[in-house]
Amino acid sequence: MKYEFDEVIDRINDEFSFSFKWQGPAYILDSLGVKEMREDVICLETADMDFRVAPEIIEDLHKLTDHGIFGYSRIPDSYRQAVCGWYERRQGWKFAPEDIYYMPGTHAAVAECVKRYTKEGDGVIVLTPCYGYHSDVEPNGRKYVSVELINDGNDIFSVDYEAFKRACEVKENTMLIMCHPHNPTGKVFTNDELIEIADICRKNDVIIVTDEVHSDILRKGQEFEPMMKVCGPEKMIACTAVNKTFNLAGLSMTNMVISDSDLKLQAGDMYGMPTPFGIQAVISAYSKGDAWVDALNEYLDENIRVCIDFIHEKLPKAVVAYPQGGYSINIDFSGYGLSDDEVVDKIYGKAGVVLNSGLFFDDTRGKQVHRACLSSPRSMCIEALERIAKEFEGC
Repeated sequence: MKYEFDEVIDRINDEFSFSFKWQGPAYILDSLGVKEMREDVICLETADMDFRVAPEIIEDLHKLTDHGIFGYSRIPDSYRQAVCGWYERRQGWKFAPEDIYYMPGTHAAVAECVKRYTKEGDGVIVLTPCYGYHSDVEPNGRKYVSVELINDGNDIFSVDYEAFKRACEVKENTMLIMCHPHNPTGKVFTNDELIEIADICRKNDVIIVTDEVHSDILRKGQEFEPMMKVCGPEKMIACTAVNKTFNLAGLSMTNMVISDSDLKLQAGDMYGMPTPFGIQAVISAYSKGDAWVDALNEYLDENIRVCIDFIHEKLPKAVVAYPQGGYSINIDFSGYGLSDDEVVDKIYGKAGVVLNSGLFFDDTRGKQVHRACLSSPRSMCIEALERIAKEFEGC
C-alpha cells in the first residue's frame, strides 16, 4: 500500500485540529523575545508529525466510534500482546505482558518515576544538550543535574565518562534519565556505550529511566538496541510509546516496562485509565503498523538528506550533522558571527519559521543553535529553509 506523506494539511484553521504545535507557538516566541511573527508561519519546533495517522489505525478508530459507547475502560490482554509483539518483532526485545505499566504520557511516566524512586532533594542526572526534563524533576523537589556530552565541533556527540562517573558518585544523585535515541542530537548509543553507562550507574546505586519513544524512527541501515535488552532489567525502567512513531501523542499512551522485581514492588498500584480511543490506537498501531512505519522512515530519510544538502549549499557557514535516530536536526548558526538576537530575528521574526533554540535543551550554544523537526511534508521543510537562507544571504 502506498502511503501519502506529501499532503499539506491545514493545522491552524481546521476546526478539528486543536494543534498545540500550530495554534500555540506563542510561548516559544515569548521565551526568545520575538515581538512580531509573519502570518504565514511555518512551525517545525514541536516533535509531532504533520502527516495523517496510518489508515489502518484510522479505520479501526472509525469502528470504535461506530460502537458509540466511550465509558470507563480497561486494558485488555490483546493490548499487552500487541505491545510485546511489536518490540520482539522490531527490536528483538522480549519482556512479559505483566511488565507493562500504562501511564498517560511520557512526561507523566518520567515524573512518576522521579516521585516514586527518588526522594526530595535528590539529584536526577541528564546527558545534555537534551530534551527538557526540568518540568518532570524540579517541580517535584529534585535537582536537575546536567552532564554535558562532548561535542567534536561538528555536532557529533559522545559521553564524557569521567564527568558522568563523578556525577553518579555523588550519593544524592540517585537517578539517570537516559534519552535513547538522544533528542535533540539524534545520537543512537552503541551497545558498548549503554553497557558502560549502566555499569557506572549500578555501581553507584543510580536507577536508570530510559526514554525510548523515538526508537522506531531510524536512518536506513541504522540499528537500535533497547537499553534494557542490552544491559538487563536491573535498576532500570523503560518508557515506550506510540506517540512519536505513529503521530498519536494527543492520545497520551505511554507504556513503561518494569522487569526488575524490586522496582515492581515500588511501582505498586500505578494507576491510569486510558481512553478507549487510546487503547484501540495502540492495538492497531502495534498489530498493523509495520508497513506504514517502514514507509515513514523512508520518507523521513529523504527529508533529512534533502534538507541537509540544502543547508550545506545555501547556509554554508551553518553546522549540521546527520542524526542517527529521530526526525530532527540541529542547525548551528554561530559561524555567521551574529549576535543571539540577530539570529533569532532572522529565523523567527523575518523568515517566519518557528524552531527550538538551544536554550530549551540546555545547549551551551544557546540561541545560536536551533532544532528543526523535519516531520512535515517535504515542500514545507524546504520552504522553511529557503526563507531562512534568504535572511542569511550576504552574512
